[in-house]
Amino acid sequence: MIVSVFGASGRTGHAFIASATDAGISLRLHYRSKPSEQVPTSSTVVVGSLNDPTAVREVLRGAEAAVVLFGPHNDARIPFCAAATKNIIAVMHTQSQQRLLVVTGAMTGGMPSNVSLFMRFMRKIVQRSAHDGMVEDRNEQERLVRNSTLAGWTLIKPPRLTDDPATDAVEMGPELSVGMRSSISRASLANALVREIQEPRFAQQAVYAANR
Repeated sequence: MIVSVFGASGRTGHAFIASATDAGISLRLHYRSKPSEQVPTSSTVVVGSLNDPTAVREVLRGAEAAVVLFGPHNDARIPFCAAATKNIIAVMHTQSQQRLLVVTGAMTGGMPSNVSLFMRFMRKIVQRSAHDGMVEDRNEQERLVRNSTLAGWTLIKPPRLTDDPATDAVEMGPELSVGMRSSISRASLANALVREIQEPRFAQQAVYAANR
């Protein structure tokens, strides 16, 4: 199995690379510049801009699934998540690829009743403190995925991410309750993503993921 990874350079990307490699998955990794870290020998590195369809096409070449793990950086001032995701979806359509997993966040997009009042309050604070357009960009990213007409899209919406070790005590689902104390380690999230790629359960759904 070949999986494309967008957002390979981040901490969640590193965790996913480790988990997928352990599972015997071959990876095509996107980087905006040559990576400083060592990547597994079974992986293929593609360097280029997310705005370049040729680079995006090369990352997606031959893949059975694509994983989008990038997000806004604390010092970022120009929103890019929605535009980059739009480009990825467009190329997937041209290549008849259907399986797309996109990690956003529990406070992104719609806020159903299983998201606590505390999380709703925190989103208001984030909206006030974030750089112009950042929250709207993430919301638009989710909208693009939902409306993509891809048969195999899944939105994964973790709450607070930690760098704790992986645990099997992970819950995942569209109605999972998330609140002030909810969290999931990047390693646990990575393992959950690998399982979802290998045995899809949540096609065309937005799901929350958290440690029990």
